[in-house]
Amino acid sequence: MTAWTPKLTNVAGRDGTKGHGEYAEADGVVTFTAMIVAKKETKAASSAGFGLTLPVPVKQSGARTVFQLSLDGRDADEGVWSGEALVYAGNDGTTVDRLRVTGAENGAALENVTFLYGDAEGAKKAEIITVSGSYVRA
Repeated sequence: MTAWTPKLTNVAGRDGTKGHGEYAEADGVVTFTAMIVAKKETKAASSAGFGLTLPVPVKQSGARTVFQLSLDGRDADEGVWSGEALVYAGNDGTTVDRLRVTGAENGAALENVTFLYGDAEGAKKAEIITVSGSYVRA
């Protein structure tokens, strides 16, 4: 496995997160796991929410690419949510467009991740986003 540093995209102001990732590539297929740890309060620049850098660009074939995502709220929201990380067809393949998790308000509807508590509102433990999956490289 090769280490790389994933970063959030579409961040407003200061990015209070730290990233760590690993990936492997074989026969043109990239398999990766990225972890983002929110140490400080971090907000998205728009309602579209955060995106995420990828270790190697995705081959775009006119279809969406979807990865598994989990968000561990630790003591900020106290819970673990599952969701997806999407790369849309119009993307240049270098980043994930949206990080989304299941919401509590609309049943099982997926909602964009737009805010990470980090150390806000008395949180003492960091929130952690983990994204993993495989894709065909560009």
